[in-house]
Amino acid sequence: MKETVFILFVIAVLFALTAIRCRRQIVAFISFYKQMKAVRTNLREGEPARRQTDISGIQLVKCGRCCKWIPEAEAERNGGQAVCRSVCVAIDPARST
Repeated sequence: MKETVFILFVIAVLFALTAIRCRRQIVAFISFYKQMKAVRTNLREGEPARRQTDISGIQLVKCGRCCKWIPEAEAERNGGQAVCRSVCVAIDPARST
């Protein structure tokens, strides 16, 4: 009986050392399992894979000089063109007077 308890104790210690050494892989496996379980339940319930959300983004305009896309709030209108407020307007010889 003592030998059986000792063998079970040695096996438990070896299992614990292995679990400590491979903890990253164990955590990754558990998170992967949880994600797959969530996907399976979502598919069963008929929830669409992609949800349509109304996200209003920042309006971008293209600079007429350097051709960079910049937010409309950071653009300055020079005639009919939008130009970068920080770069292209600063090097504009017509605006330097």
